[in-house]
Amino acid sequence: MKESYWINKQKNKTSYSALTKETDAHIAIIGAGLTGITTAYFLAQANEDVILIEADQICYGASGRNTGKVSAQHGLIYHDLINRYDKAMAKQYYAANAEALNTMESIIETHQIECNFERVDSVLYTKNPLNIPNLQDEYQAYLDIGIPCEYMNNTQSPFPYEAGLAMKQQARFDPYAYGTALAKITHDMGVPIYEQSPVQEVIKEDQGYRLTINDIYVHTDIVIFATQFPFIDYGNFYFARMYSQQETIAYAKLKEKQDMDMMLSIDEYVQSFNIDEDILLYAGNEHKSGQDQRKSQQEFAYELPSMFSIDQLISTWSSQDYITFDKLPMVGKLDKFDDTMLFASGFNKWGNTTSCIAAKLLCAHALRRDSIYRMLYSPQRLSNIFSLPFVKENANVALAFIKSKLQNTSDDIPNKQEANIMELDGHKYGVYRDEEDDLHIVDIICPHMGCTLHFNNEDKTWDCPCHGSRFSYKGDIVKGPASHKLNTLDESHNSINPHILK
Repeated sequence: MKESYWINKQKNKTSYSALTKETDAHIAIIGAGLTGITTAYFLAQANEDVILIEADQICYGASGRNTGKVSAQHGLIYHDLINRYDKAMAKQYYAANAEALNTMESIIETHQIECNFERVDSVLYTKNPLNIPNLQDEYQAYLDIGIPCEYMNNTQSPFPYEAGLAMKQQARFDPYAYGTALAKITHDMGVPIYEQSPVQEVIKEDQGYRLTINDIYVHTDIVIFATQFPFIDYGNFYFARMYSQQETIAYAKLKEKQDMDMMLSIDEYVQSFNIDEDILLYAGNEHKSGQDQRKSQQEFAYELPSMFSIDQLISTWSSQDYITFDKLPMVGKLDKFDDTMLFASGFNKWGNTTSCIAAKLLCAHALRRDSIYRMLYSPQRLSNIFSLPFVKENANVALAFIKSKLQNTSDDIPNKQEANIMELDGHKYGVYRDEEDDLHIVDIICPHMGCTLHFNNEDKTWDCPCHGSRFSYKGDIVKGPASHKLNTLDESHNSINPHILK
């Protein structure tokens, strides 16, 4: 995948060795994004025996690929929560995110982490007069639960819009700098961190679990999945209780440095803006993974200068997250009867703030402590299943499955840095030709549930239109819920994920 602005910006990158020998730990955390790193940090503070395992590089996924917002303003969520649940739950959601923001600020100050942390307002806005009532409903929700705010009409800065709603004293930062610095601090506290160490298998034993990593065993009592999506399901069907969404993020150099709040539209075409010094960060073009076409960099080059004084559009990249049907994350037990396997998922694209509160909750579970937010984020809340959004989304998955099977095959070898679906020996394969003219041939039947993958030409990945699994053109897993790589032409055909059911 393309590097993000934050990853490219970091000059002194840290690296950790791969796991090379059998080891034991009381708690094993799988996934070293912000959630996994912060969880390890809190557990180290509690003097727990913990190990942190990363399949790729720390903060290389969504944690290092977002717009750098640290905010409790998550779209039109508070009015929705009041209608769906009640004012008390909406107020609790705000309190959880405000606590997370304050905790992150405290961590940054305590350890003097250089990540350009800055308190700023966050603004919801609309350019469409028809959406003003929706914004006013959200404003009333803010007033009802006591969120510091300001409502604005006919504002011209930083660009003209009809109405805006500011949530006061939110923050922006460099997520990659923060995450890598916190990882080093955690490592210095005695937590082993291993990169390039994908978990191949998780086996429950008489006492605890046995993880297979690089064909090496790790023995542990508690497993925490901080992998954005748990690749072990055990019959809970979490892949059917949320959906995967991608967005394109562009960054451009401004002609001059500009003071600007963080901005997020509530219109049909969602746009999100933030700045870092003289760099504008833009997120938009939301679409379900593997289904919709994304805009090209050339299209952004025409769009952004109409709103800002742009010197140069530098690059675009993509980010991916999982969306729950009630917009509340899932943090807690994978199975309601088992408190030794925990996970966090469904951050709804607000992972910077959510990662911190999720880490606190995961620690509370692991340490057998209570939390006032446990029920709010419980994966077992009934609202996630058998609802209209549940039915609609899984109907969409069924349609995507059928459409994926109808993709045309080609008889032609693809051009350089392009891919075709070809039928070889009576089976569909994805064929990619790299810049050195080498061919990479992989089985494109998704090993999660058998959907046929689509090629994402911008990121050079094979994406699943059903549940959002992503693979490199070489077949390696980029994102779950798939737990197995794509087999190549000389290997057996992909088989369905054995971890879906017990």
